[in-house]
Amino acid sequence: MKSTEKKKIGVLGLTILSINTILGLKNIPFAATVGPSAILFWILAAFLFFIPIGLIVAELSTTYPEQGGVSAWVNRAFGQKASFLCSWFYWVANFTYYPSLLLGITVNMAYAINQQQIIQNTWLTTMIALAIFWVITLLTLRGTQMSGKLAAIGTPLGVIVPVILIFGFGFASILSGHHSATEFTARTMMPNNLSLDTVMFLSTLMFAFAGVEMLGTIAEDVKNPQKTFPKAILISSVIIGAIYILGTIAFQFVIDIKPDQTATALYLFADQITKQFHLPFQLSQLLGICFVVSTVGALSFLILNPSVMFYESGKTVLPRVLTKTNQANMPANLILWQAAGVSMILLLSGFVPTVSEALNMLILMATLAFFIPYIFLIGAYIKLRRTDHATVRPFQVKNNKLAYLVAGVGFISVIGTIGLTLIPAPDTTVSQYAPLVVGPVFFAVLGVSFYRMGTKEEKETLKKAS
Repeated sequence: MKSTEKKKIGVLGLTILSINTILGLKNIPFAATVGPSAILFWILAAFLFFIPIGLIVAELSTTYPEQGGVSAWVNRAFGQKASFLCSWFYWVANFTYYPSLLLGITVNMAYAINQQQIIQNTWLTTMIALAIFWVITLLTLRGTQMSGKLAAIGTPLGVIVPVILIFGFGFASILSGHHSATEFTARTMMPNNLSLDTVMFLSTLMFAFAGVEMLGTIAEDVKNPQKTFPKAILISSVIIGAIYILGTIAFQFVIDIKPDQTATALYLFADQITKQFHLPFQLSQLLGICFVVSTVGALSFLILNPSVMFYESGKTVLPRVLTKTNQANMPANLILWQAAGVSMILLLSGFVPTVSEALNMLILMATLAFFIPYIFLIGAYIKLRRTDHATVRPFQVKNNKLAYLVAGVGFISVIGTIGLTLIPAPDTTVSQYAPLVVGPVFFAVLGVSFYRMGTKEEKETLKKAS
């Protein structure tokens, strides 16, 4: 994906893409459900997952800045098969992640147009989500510059403005003497007990930091990646961490949220602020507009990333019809096949009784599938540190022991998250739990089958040619 120097993405552009891709303000009300101890959990999630993965990605991106990101690094470390399977899981994971993101857009849109009753109609929300998804998908086919433009619009309007509003009104409520909905003391800020639920909660917050590895797929479109990547990752990590922690404090001061209210919690917060300050407008409606813009801005990059990664690792394995690129050098057919799979899952989610239940099921499935590629990523980092001593590393964890410690912490966190996700909650039914286990196994078998068929076809072609 060649581009002229003047079109290359700099530190600011990469930081905007990173923040808009990783940051999810919906994670703040979810964190708030456990009370003030969420502050400690955010810090733990950052140190156990975000910082280790961020350091790994920064080092690999600057050392091997070729297009493809994780798939290219895994290929360099373990070969084509591992790279293909890593990208395959990353690609299929989005089949469940995108529907959850798209259903969230419909909730935001309902508040943006002040028609909250839309949320009660699961089929209407599904149709709206499908329409939005296909429009953004078709725009994404125009290339990485289109993704960058959408993110450049979405981040200021959809992230910065809501953050200012939530922080501003939240801390204004604190400073103006309003009664706190949450008790902030040393006792409440510490976890009362270390149970399976609290550990699983920590794993979910780690998922809120996922996504930094996506930046590796656009390495060739980044200006001076050896310097740009570390700076952008450092800046975005500080901003994202601060927003999550401070936003949770402000949120908890204003409202006491229950676990079954997470889908609309930000709007309940906004309604409470509207009452407290007697605002002449509905803050919930303004936030709804901002969140729609933000998600639409991020969606193009999220659609593009896994398909580019899968294309880079599978272009010699997949059938030619799937690896065909368009005039913008985008893997158009892969992106369209992905859109078809997402559409099918979205339509199936329409049979779930409520939007909240559909969201919870899809997010849990996506969490499990998304963390599998991190095993490949961390393994590749360790292997390349041990075997590739010739390549210059413009940015690296200097001490080998510290580098392996960083990788070890990230690896244990990822494995722990996968294991905990597979433990069913007490009230989970068989129909809810089965997809968590059957899904990954099915896709693993399917991925291996595709690889074997592709390599067999490639060998037969080479044999005929010789």
